[in-house]
Amino acid sequence: MDERQHQSIEECSRFDNELRAFLEGETRPFIEVHAQDCGACRALLADLRAIRQAARELPLETPSRAVWDKVRATLEADGAFVAPACARFDAELQDSLEGEVRPFIASHARDCAPCGALLADVQAIRQAARELPQEQPSPAVWASLRTKLQAEGAFAVPGCAQFEAELEDYLEGEARPFIMAHAQDCVPCGAMLADLQSIREAARALPQEEPSRVVWANIRARLEAEGAFGAPVSGWRQILAWRIFPHAIPLGVLAALVILGSLVTWRDVQRLGNSEGAAHSATVAAVTSALPAADIALAHVVSDLEKNFRANEASMTPDLKATYEKSLVSLDGSIRECLDSLQHEPRNTLAHDYLLTAYTRKAEVLSSALEFEGR
Repeated sequence: MDERQHQSIEECSRFDNELRAFLEGETRPFIEVHAQDCGACRALLADLRAIRQAARELPLETPSRAVWDKVRATLEADGAFVAPACARFDAELQDSLEGEVRPFIASHARDCAPCGALLADVQAIRQAARELPQEQPSPAVWASLRTKLQAEGAFAVPGCAQFEAELEDYLEGEARPFIMAHAQDCVPCGAMLADLQSIREAARALPQEEPSRVVWANIRARLEAEGAFGAPVSGWRQILAWRIFPHAIPLGVLAALVILGSLVTWRDVQRLGNSEGAAHSATVAAVTSALPAADIALAHVVSDLEKNFRANEASMTPDLKATYEKSLVSLDGSIRECLDSLQHEPRNTLAHDYLLTAYTRKAEVLSSALEFEGR
């Protein structure tokens, strides 16, 4: 066999190897070139092209059910379809390997040979990995790893950490020169500072609106429920905490409140009967006999407060009204107890102090009610 015949055989062999890829659409220039020089390969290529063209011109028909069943059976035998149980095995396998309790994994592995083999292989790999000796990575590996983590932002830059630590104080008005200096050099921190300043500026530009009366009432009712204004009074012995004020209360004011309390609770005094009521009136007169006459005018002012409250309570929200009524009922009870005590012991200075404190607290409640009712 001469060299030319040997080359021709090699070219035909290459033609056969590349022919399938050429027919599937790949670019194979050698096929066309060799087909022009080799009659046998040229005829083969022409026949295949004719067959492909004839196949394209065939009418499309739906295969029979028997054909589909046979195709499906063949595909299932080749493992083209994953059984539902095997799909569940695949879904739960990772959780099982991470330590979660998955009873289905073990039971399915016993019934399914492929999944059982997979589980055995994974367990063997994990066991082998556990038995591998632990080695310290070289400094070069650690340096490369740290560089990559820093590039991904895994480590906060010290300057950015200081920026975040001082940002709140800067926004609250403290002098923090580092904030502006770092914001000029660091794009992310500069963008954050710009956003916060924009938000603060927009908030300052918002119009100031007065909340409605309902809002004020709900806020005060919530604060009262949370004890923001002190615990309700229950009995004159429990108002000792009010006895010590940060500033001394003028005696004239307290005396006027005594007169106010006498007027407010007079209907309660009348329940004691004629003889008891007369004795009680004498006690009240004895308590107020030493008061300056000028303070009586103040008593009328405070009395008007309660009249205004009663006149406007119908317009209050239910929560607000219930809050004030609860405080007033408790204070009236304390006032009655103090008056009863003074009736039996007119010189009981402790009961007298408690009485003045209770009246003072009642005046504060009435003033607060009228203030919030007007909003």
